Amino acid sequence: MNSSVTDSINNSIMSDDISDDDCDPDSPGFEDDLLMNQSCDDVSAQLAASGPVGVAAAAAIASGKKRKRPHSFETNPSIRKRHQTRLLRKLKNTIEEYSTRVGQQAIVLVCNPGKPNPVFKIFGASPLENVLRSLRSVVIQELEQALAQHAPLPLADDPSLHELPPLVLDGIPTPVDKMTQAQLRAFIPMMLKYSTGRGKPGWGRAPTRPVWWPDDLPWANVRSDVRTEEEKQRVPWTQALRTIVKNCYKHHGREDLLIEFKDDASDRTQQQHQQQQHQQQQTLVPTSGQQVQVTYAHPTMVQTINNPDGTVSIIQVKVLVSPSELGVSSVMHDSLTLSTLQGQCAL
Repeated sequence: MNSSVTDSINNSIMSDDISDDDCDPDSPGFEDDLLMNQSCDDVSAQLAASGPVGVAAAAAIASGKKRKRPHSFETNPSIRKRHQTRLLRKLKNTIEEYSTRVGQQAIVLVCNPGKPNPVFKIFGASPLENVLRSLRSVVIQELEQALAQHAPLPLADDPSLHELPPLVLDGIPTPVDKMTQAQLRAFIPMMLKYSTGRGKPGWGRAPTRPVWWPDDLPWANVRSDVRTEEEKQRVPWTQALRTIVKNCYKHHGREDLLIEFKDDASDRTQQQHQQQQHQQQQTLVPTSGQQVQVTYAHPTMVQTINNPDGTVSIIQVKVLVSPSELGVSSVMHDSLTLSTLQGQCAL
C-alpha cells in the first residue's frame, strides 16, 4: 500500500511540469509541426535546403518552436559559437545539479550528423553516459535516417547558370555580411576557382585579374592586406573582402546564392533607423571652432533671511546656465539674478 502511494505521488510530481506528449516524437502532430515550420519559416527553409547539417538545424529549430519558446536561430556564426559555448556550459552545470539533487540518471547529448567527423558530445550521470557513448554509431545512423525523411527534394541544376560555391559554412548557410574575415580569406580562393576555371588565382599578374575585381583593391593574395594606411582607414579589410564576394556573384548573375534571411533585413532596417536618429541628435553637437549658445532654464528659488535689525530679506534666485562654447572649452557660466525685497517685520 505504501509503495503504491509513493509511486502515485512521484508520478504526479513528475507530470506537474513536464508532459510526456511534449517530449515524445511519436506524439500526434510532432512530424506535422516540424514540416509546417520548415515550410513557413524562411530561416528553416534555407537551412533545410543546404544539406544534412542544415536539415538537422531546421528540425531542432522547429521542435523548439513547437514548444513555443521565444528564441530564434542566430544567423551570425560568431555569435552562434559564443551562444553554443555558453549554453553547453550551462547545460552541463544544470544536468549535474539535476543528477545530484534529484538522484536520477540524466545526460545531455549533442549530435550533429552529416560531416566526415560528426559532432557527438555527451555528458551527465554514469553509467547512462557510458551506455549512450557505446551506442554512438547507432545513434548517428538512426538520426541521419530520421532527418533524411524531412530533407527537401534537391533542385535540378540549371546548365545556363554559372556554377559558384554555395555560401555554406560548416553545413549552415551564411550571409556574406555575417562571414568573418578568416572565413572570407578562406572562401575567396575557392570562389576564384569556380569563377575563373583556373586551379590557382595567379595573384599579382594583370592578365589573370578578373574583370569583376574591385578597382580600388589590389590584385593580391587576400590573406594579407597590402593597401596603404589611408586606404585601410577608409574601408575596413573585412568589408572589402565582402565586396569582392558580392561582385563575383553579381557579375555571374548568381544573386540567388547571396543568402539573406528575412530577420537580417528587418534588423538592418532597424539599425538604419537608429543610425538616423543618432545622426539627428548629433546635429546639435558642434564641431571644433563652432560656438553654440545654449541656455538651460531652471526654476526660480525664493529664500527669506531674518536680518539682525528686524527686517526680512526675500532673495529671489534665478539660475541661467549659459555655456558659451561646447566641445572646446566646456566652460559653464552661471549667472545669478538676485532681487532683494526688504520689509519691516512686525515684532
